[in-house]
Amino acid sequence: MNLDIKTLRNSKRISGAQKISKKFAKELKQSEDLALFLGMFAGDGCLTFNFNGDGNRIYPISFFNCNKEYVVLFGTLFYKLFGIKGSILVSKRNNKKDLWYFQKYSKEIYNLVNNEFEIPNGKKALKVFIPSFILNGNSELKKYFFLGYLITDGGIRQTGDVMFHSASKNLIYDLKKLIESVWGIKRQVKEYAQRGKFFSYQLTLNKAQASIILPQLPTSHNLALRWP
Repeated sequence: MNLDIKTLRNSKRISGAQKISKKFAKELKQSEDLALFLGMFAGDGCLTFNFNGDGNRIYPISFFNCNKEYVVLFGTLFYKLFGIKGSILVSKRNNKKDLWYFQKYSKEIYNLVNNEFEIPNGKKALKVFIPSFILNGNSELKKYFFLGYLITDGGIRQTGDVMFHSASKNLIYDLKKLIESVWGIKRQVKEYAQRGKFFSYQLTLNKAQASIILPQLPTSHNLALRWP
């Protein structure tokens, strides 16, 4: 089941920059759009600590990806969920793919994503995890989050298998739990030491397992998921 986000917004629990109520945040946690949004955010989004020229704190909400389609989708989800439009920009890079990014400044939404939706601010790579209401939620919410994370930080290889690699131990082990709870597939996490100082974590689905999971992922957003 997905919620009618427009109806929720029009109920005046949220409107533009108005204060976001706890009740609205609780209801929003049942939304498949939010689960997809947070999966993408866990991969390529960030809540940074920034200050303006006067030294005052500002609250940027950003999302970066070389695939314009995914950045546009993120912006669309942002508007559907919060009723506010952000900017979509591109950074041209020599000998590299263009980097597309979404950005919006909003203290209310920044704090909502951080506090209610459990996305860490600052350098989140080492500390991000799957929000508890997703991990403890129904299978559809888990599938939407999985899809959002797959298209940002996951990879579908030519051999047909799927790989996730992250600096966050919590995120990869949460993903392991999510996969087992939805599809009954048990996987082991591989741990790697980088220069004897940093650690990273990898979870792989083989071709047979990927062929079970990928066709069951949501298609409502017409995502450009491609696999052999």
